[in-house]
Amino acid sequence: INDKHIEVIVRQMMRKVRIEDAGSTTLLSGATVDISELKAVNAEIARRIAAGEKDENGNKLIPASFTQLLMGITKASLATESFLSAASFQETTKVL
Repeated sequence: INDKHIEVIVRQMMRKVRIEDAGSTTLLSGATVDISELKAVNAEIARRIAAGEKDENGNKLIPASFTQLLMGITKASLATESFLSAASFQETTKVL
């Protein structure tokens, strides 16, 4: 296995995060989301903070805080958005 394959596998295994504090986002505390989704939501909050906006109650906006999750390789492959990628890994009947 080449190093780049290991990198891809580890990146897939560390793709999910658990929301600790939702802050001013629409995410739920305790929810497990994709890190790219969380980064997009927090970037929008950061843009609004830079623009000087406040929430509907007049309080300052707070980005969501999170904890990185390390998923097992099987669970990570089944949690992917690509149905073909998940089906080609192991538990094909579960995916289908």
